[in-house]
Amino acid sequence: MSEMSDDELTTAEAKPLPPLQILFVKVAIITAAIIAVLYCASYFFESFIASKAEQLTFLKGGPAFWRRIETKLYSLADEPDLPPEKKKKIVDALHKLSIKYKPYVDTLSGNDAPAPAKNR
Repeated sequence: MSEMSDDELTTAEAKPLPPLQILFVKVAIITAAIIAVLYCASYFFESFIASKAEQLTFLKGGPAFWRRIETKLYSLADEPDLPPEKKKKIVDALHKLSIKYKPYVDTLSGNDAPAPAKNR
């Protein structure tokens, strides 16, 4: 058996890769990194969408929707009433809003036709 000397062994190990192989190694590393980033991003995006879909239960129809509505109705009916001063604040705020936006709503609904222009 032929044995290599230490100098020959280090020379054989330290032989640089050809430029084409270096290019392929770099492309493989970059491709693997991009795939890993895209996989993680898609996982987080998918979990974000799933969590938002669970929060938007009002979009679900059928029996699940009506069960949810019924449960909320019962819980609202069983809650204690608001204090009178808070009720008054709420009613006053609603009154201000109705006065502020009444012309727009009337115009959209066709109830309040604009007055004809007066000629001088």
